[in-house]
Amino acid sequence: MSEKRIFIIEYAKGSDKGFDGFRPDTKPILNAISEATGIDTEVVFYRPNRKYDLLEYLKEHAYAVISRINPGNLKAVDEYFQFLKALSNAGVEIHTHPDVMINLDFKDILAKLKGTKLGDEGTHFYHTYTEFVSNFPALLDNYGIRVLKTNYGSTGEGVYLVSKKEDGSIFTVEAVNNEKYYYEDINEFLHKFESNFEADDENAAYFQGKAGFVGCRYLERIAEGEIRVLLVGEKIVSVVHKKPQEGAFSATLFSGAQYKYESPDEPKWKEVVKLTKSGLKDINPYLSGQQYPLLWTMDYIMDYDADGKDSYVLSEINCSCVGISTQLEVAKEVAKVFKKRFKK
Repeated sequence: MSEKRIFIIEYAKGSDKGFDGFRPDTKPILNAISEATGIDTEVVFYRPNRKYDLLEYLKEHAYAVISRINPGNLKAVDEYFQFLKALSNAGVEIHTHPDVMINLDFKDILAKLKGTKLGDEGTHFYHTYTEFVSNFPALLDNYGIRVLKTNYGSTGEGVYLVSKKEDGSIFTVEAVNNEKYYYEDINEFLHKFESNFEADDENAAYFQGKAGFVGCRYLERIAEGEIRVLLVGEKIVSVVHKKPQEGAFSATLFSGAQYKYESPDEPKWKEVVKLTKSGLKDINPYLSGQQYPLLWTMDYIMDYDADGKDSYVLSEINCSCVGISTQLEVAKEVAKVFKKRFKK
């Protein structure tokens, strides 16, 4: 058993690489784990055409595998999730387990959490275009403005702000590039938007029922920024204030947002930290019996409650490949997870 190692698995392609071809946070994470546990570590690359060779190699040599692949870089994400599941079935510890990612890393979790302190009652999931046509126009009439998020996406891709003007025309802005579109009426918008809905892949094991969009309330305080709570397992390790670029409604680095990293012990974050801790019990049913994600975030947008006090509305959960290149000290927190399991 002494030859068993802890692995990080990467993908060779993507914009998340450093000058050496690895993610900038990969080696710091593995170095911290090795220092904390005394166990050897290794980086491997997932290649779809060699996945069976890699599967056998990891079955033989891995205590645990940490997936550090942004699924947006993969053409066949479902296939990769099945690969991780096969490793888990062989007794390899997987972070984060695909059964957890399929539940938490998709925007439909926002609709599933309705009725909890984390959920917002104004959230709806449209799996099909028919559901969208039946429900969305009335909500747009009621609110005047809505946000549509593709069920699976990152960096603001597939996120639209949709507003209805007094003359009945529709105006939309796409978050990732701030592109603006105008439509004469709701019918033209619905017709043009239909192409954004994709059918389920009948061969998918994990992604059945996951196509579609989540519709949310537009929260004006997004202009003040998004509040990201960074967790390692159940432990909150950082709060990140993400301030959008002037005139943008997306708080991603790709859309020009500025990030400020702060301690969760800061008094001003007391309420969002308290909400996050209490909300873990509402997330627990969606872990499918697995552990909490190794490295994940809960993102919030500020709002006002009925008394005019600050409140926080969950806007998304990220747990597939959260980057810590600008917070490499978090690698030591990740290492503590393994230190508990493996003695030096």
